[in-house]
Amino acid sequence: MISNSEQVTYEFARDLAGRLTIPAHILLYGDLGAGKTLFAKGLAEGFGVADVDEVSSPTFTLINQYAGSVKIYHIDLYRIEIGALDGLGLEDIFDDPHAVVIIEWAERLGNFPVPDATRVFLSYVDDRSRKIDLC
Repeated sequence: MISNSEQVTYEFARDLAGRLTIPAHILLYGDLGAGKTLFAKGLAEGFGVADVDEVSSPTFTLINQYAGSVKIYHIDLYRIEIGALDGLGLEDIFDDPHAVVIIEWAERLGNFPVPDATRVFLSYVDDRSRKIDLC
């Protein structure tokens, strides 16, 4: 789909959350500024986070956790070398059967296995518009 505004991207993500089953693993791909964090905020609202203003990119903390209708892990791998995941506890996070896992910069997972993941690719069309592909 083509999104012509941040609001459309946000609403698309919010609505997507309502169609996913738990546990849900959502992998976000895209260049800097493509809308990954905005998409994560929309997902968070869709999963019942009351105050989405608290949802921010965990670039320095690496992992944020939010309470919604389910537990939500929001992970940002921007500062991580591809595949250098030791010590993050991702195995335990992905094994939680009652959680949502949202990963920004998912390409940095390398060969880390993520079964049944929803992959979201965000790319620039122009300054305001983004192409959103789901796999």
